[in-house]
Amino acid sequence: MPRIIGLGDPAAAIRRLMPDLMTMMGASGFAIVEQGKMQSHGHCPPTLAILDIVGWAAIRGGGDVCATHELAATMPEAAALAASAAGVMTLPLVDGGVTLLWFRAEQIEEVEWAGNPHKSAALTPDATLTPRASFESWRETVRGRSRRWTMEEMETAHRLRRALHDAAQSHRLRGLNSALQRTLDDKEALLVQKDVLMKEVDHRVQNSLQLVSSFLALQAKAADDPRVREQLTEAQARLSAVALVHRRLYRDDQIQTVDLARYLEELIGDMKQSLGGGWATMMRMDLAPMLMPTDRAINLGLVTTELIINASKYAYDGAPGPVTVTLEQYGNRLRLIVADEGRGKGDEDPGQEHGFGSRMMAAMMQRLSGSIEYDDNQPGLRAIVIAPIAD
Repeated sequence: MPRIIGLGDPAAAIRRLMPDLMTMMGASGFAIVEQGKMQSHGHCPPTLAILDIVGWAAIRGGGDVCATHELAATMPEAAALAASAAGVMTLPLVDGGVTLLWFRAEQIEEVEWAGNPHKSAALTPDATLTPRASFESWRETVRGRSRRWTMEEMETAHRLRRALHDAAQSHRLRGLNSALQRTLDDKEALLVQKDVLMKEVDHRVQNSLQLVSSFLALQAKAADDPRVREQLTEAQARLSAVALVHRRLYRDDQIQTVDLARYLEELIGDMKQSLGGGWATMMRMDLAPMLMPTDRAINLGLVTTELIINASKYAYDGAPGPVTVTLEQYGNRLRLIVADEGRGKGDEDPGQEHGFGSRMMAAMMQRLSGSIEYDDNQPGLRAIVIAPIAD
């Protein structure tokens, strides 16, 4: 039995070990029927007869081991099969669709009786009973029977059935594990391929963003009109806000969410350089770590960029001055504050509220389902952004 269990698919193992299984039960023939297909070894009945025996055993045995040493007694049409299948033992496997059969050929017996057992004694009142006539020896030839199946052989069949069931379960489990491993391997290969493609896309996008940023910087230096130069510088700062998120996304393993505090810290660090060296010591940050969806972080990054640009333009007339950026969390909402100590809202450029930056911030706040308010910072202005962390 261990040889069967260790050979993979039980049905295939049985077909390879048919001679051993036949010998194990002391049979003259062995057959396996699987989904209507038959293979045999030794002295067995014809294929159609074996299939008929399988049907007979299914009714008689009820799905359990079925054995008889006189098949023709319960299956009369099998009388002609006595030379190969006077006796049969069938074993339907638990997993269904497979039946094992052992056959035993007819074993002719000579039975000696003390008198003819088939002859009735018809005695008359005048009859004389003599010892010699009463116990006269009588011989009978018994056909159509095989050697009986022993209790030990029946128990062996039951144990074999349990072992084959366990082997089938183990084989099925190994198959499922192999399929799962193949799926995991395919998924891993796809992830590696995706990573390669994403890195290639990232490289191309970064080059494109760098090219546009450099072009804007060159145009700003070459512009004679201070207002045009200012607008190009602002456009470069807005582009940096998007480019920074892009760099962070493809540097991290998780691209669905981003730590807003880290993102804003790097974004403001980039802005210090673009605004000029004097701003490096003027910007202070107090940022509470929080994860949020990437698309919302991009919108908040653009809003923060715009608020810092406004502070640099209108609070201090372009000269470096104190700017504080604070990020706080309250439940499932955030509060972002950009505060300066400059002139305050009353002295700002009259066209500011109708400019591109203001319209862009209004669009961003609508996407965030949030609000923005302005308070007196005494001195200066405080811009307060309140929005849900997630949609």
